[in-house]
Amino acid sequence: MKTILIPIYNGFVSKNFFPTDIYRELVSDPRIRLVVVIPSSKLEFYQKRFQAPNVVFEVLDGIGENWFGEALSSFAFNLLRTRTIWFRQRERYLKYGNFTKFFLQRAVNFVFGPFLFPRKMVRWLDRFVPVDEGVLKLVDKYKPDLLLAPDVAFGIDRVFLRACKRLGISIIGMVRSWDNLTSKGAIQLLPDKLILYTERMKKQAVKYTGISEDDIIITGPPGYDEFFRPRPVSREDFCKTIGIDPHRRIILFAPFYDRFTGSAVIMLNALLEAIDTGKLPNDLHILVRYRPATPEIPVEQIRKSDHVSFSQPCQYFFPIQTQIAMSRKDWEFDEVDLQLMINSLYFSEIMINTFSTLTIDAVAFDKPMIGIRYDADQNTPPIHSVKYVPDRHDHYRELEDTKGVRLVYNNYELIYAVDAYLKNPALDREGRERMRKEQIQFYDGMCGKRIAEYVKRELFN
Repeated sequence: MKTILIPIYNGFVSKNFFPTDIYRELVSDPRIRLVVVIPSSKLEFYQKRFQAPNVVFEVLDGIGENWFGEALSSFAFNLLRTRTIWFRQRERYLKYGNFTKFFLQRAVNFVFGPFLFPRKMVRWLDRFVPVDEGVLKLVDKYKPDLLLAPDVAFGIDRVFLRACKRLGISIIGMVRSWDNLTSKGAIQLLPDKLILYTERMKKQAVKYTGISEDDIIITGPPGYDEFFRPRPVSREDFCKTIGIDPHRRIILFAPFYDRFTGSAVIMLNALLEAIDTGKLPNDLHILVRYRPATPEIPVEQIRKSDHVSFSQPCQYFFPIQTQIAMSRKDWEFDEVDLQLMINSLYFSEIMINTFSTLTIDAVAFDKPMIGIRYDADQNTPPIHSVKYVPDRHDHYRELEDTKGVRLVYNNYELIYAVDAYLKNPALDREGRERMRKEQIQFYDGMCGKRIAEYVKRELFN
């Protein structure tokens, strides 16, 4: 029996592994043992849903790095010369202040960012960062044949890469999302092999990390296999489940960015008013979808209407239990949450979004998409402004450069775009198809199996 070690420390990574054919194919092979390292807060959640004879869940909290590791990580982050890193430097300055630190970060980016050599130096210096004792104990206990690192841009995966590299254990790495190669800083430690979704990501990896093309495998995004399979539920049943009249056409409304909801309230009320006054058809229903951990809009702020309902993206939230920086709150999708997301897109006519992977989710179904490029609330704090957010993120510029998203700059344009797409859903289809080819590439529902088969080949050869 061969052992694969897998660290899974956030909901994004979990969503790309457990509900996919990667997990199903690996766990169904009796020659393989999966040792999944998780935070203690999620042990019961995972054991209840993904228990199998050859799966072991190991708890490890408190993963961290010493001062030198943290300093090296900060330096590596600022080495990546992309629009996204510039924006995130500015965002941190707006949030925390400290102009001197901001100036030094920009200087590092300007002087060293264009070159690969400083990144190689960071990887050489990493040998002086102590290995995490908890990880070493797990490696010694299970003696894995392979580390599958599902998020090599994430600090916790870096801690596992460091230990396994020094012990000579083979490593296959992945990145969890399309933006990771341009938004998370320079990849501090490279795996032996790197699994990526698309050719576009492959070009980015070669450019920004220096990894050899021969060490990159293109498989497609495993989380999208479900999108290209028949829907197990009818539209009528879906509508009944969430309390929407099946005769109404659904507009999926998800223009949230971070925790500020003031602009979303104004846009939502403008759409409801347009329905009430006849500017938009009366058979529409606005289905509001929050981002994970976005606070709910108080009901008294919403225009009274039976043309709107709200859905939560997930039900399960967990405390952060590592020293490595993460988001404020961790979460998990269960099967009900995943199906709600997919069905909400599949059965909607239009998707309204500001800045999230819902754009790629929607294009998988060829859904017309409206991109918000304005702050409806004039009192929006700069840190929460969405005016320039997409333009300052490299991966989102690529999405909008396809012309597959209709950009709007005020409430009038928003209502006009909704009406135009309702009358002609084929508008901008050429751009959506280009986006689909560039961002998804594989439509055969076999991405997860391709990844599992590759992992098996590396494991047994």
